[in-house]
Parts: sequence; structure tokens; C-alpha cells
Amino acid sequence: MPEVIARNLPFLAAGLATTLSMAVLTALAGTILAAGIALARHLRIPVLSQGLAAYVGFMQGTPVLVVLLICYIALPAAFGFRTTGYAACTAGFALFLAAYCAEDMRAGLRAVPPSLIEAATALGLSRPKTLRLIVLPLAARVALPALIGQYVRMLKYTSVASVIGVPELTGSALMVNARVFQPFTILGSVALVYFALCLALSLTGRALQRRFAETT
Repeated sequence: MPEVIARNLPFLAAGLATTLSMAVLTALAGTILAAGIALARHLRIPVLSQGLAAYVGFMQGTPVLVVLLICYIALPAAFGFRTTGYAACTAGFALFLAAYCAEDMRAGLRAVPPSLIEAATALGLSRPKTLRLIVLPLAARVALPALIGQYVRMLKYTSVASVIGVPELTGSALMVNARVFQPFTILGSVALVYFALCLALSLTGRALQRRFAETT
């Protein structure tokens, strides 16, 4: 381990912990929100479906940094409340992630064969039970590869939080580099950490896919 990394390891480790906690909270909140959006659009609930389609289009057409600035500056100024950079970034990332995951989940819902739904109805299953026991599990398996890709991308996006002062891994590394100015060593080490995290997440996703394939 390079000496400069060893000397600043506790500080960098704290930044890594912030990155991981932000990524986990973003994934949980974003996935739950995405599931609601996907289901509402799949069921074509009047008015709500059109409003959610506009939301998805807005998020997909807006840079993630702008979304964070809206959550950190614009919304608190408009509604008169205060927030922290960490909370604003977590909320912004979750809202951003939800728009993309919702489309992946909706594609999974559309991929469920109508014949399975018809068979469930013929067996006397109610619509909620059909969704819960048949449609949603199958849709989740179809959407899983795309969702893992979104989580990997969002993990990398957490580095943008340093722009508004959140001391995550990249922000912590920049502060260390400002003191000692060894950019190749510090930023190269940070890049390796992100690579390892993204690789671990991708491999976990592949393992889950194989597990699902074995149970079908």
C-alpha cells in the first residue's frame, strides 16, 4: 500500500463508508419507488400513469448533477426547509435511479406471457394474487440484469456528491490530494476501489441470475 494512502487510510475509509451507505440507501429507496412507478404505468392508472411518464422523461433528460442541485438548493429555497448535502444527494440519486429502474421493471412486466395470467385467472386467482405470486416474480427475473447495471452506474455516480461538499470517497481523496498533491497515487487508488466495488456488484448480479435460472 502506498505510504500516502496508509497515512490517510482512516479518513479515506470514512469517505468509503459514506459512499457505501449512500449507495445502499439510494438503491433501496430508488427500487421501491421504481416498483410503484412501473406498476402504476403497467396498469395504466388514469392521470397517474401520464404524470409518472412525464416524471420519467424529465429525469432521463436531466443531468444527475442538476437533480442533486435541485434537491440541495432549489427545493429548500422554494419550500423553506434546510437539508444536509448527504440527505439531498441520497434523495436526488434515489429519484434519478427510480426513473431508469422503473423502465427496466416495466419491460420485465411486459415480458410476462399473457397466457400465464389467463391461466392464473382460470384457476381462480384474484388480480392482486396473480400480480404478487406470478407476474412480479417473473418480471423481477427478467429485469434483474438491467437493474444490476443501473446499480453499478449509480454507485459510480455517487462521486458527483463531492461537488456539493459531501465527503464521500472521491471528495475525501480530493481533500487528501489538496494537502499532499500526489494525484496519480491517490486518484489511481480511488479508481481501483470503485472498480473493485462495481466488479463485486456485477458478479453478485450474475450469481443471482444463475440461481434464478437453476430454480426455473
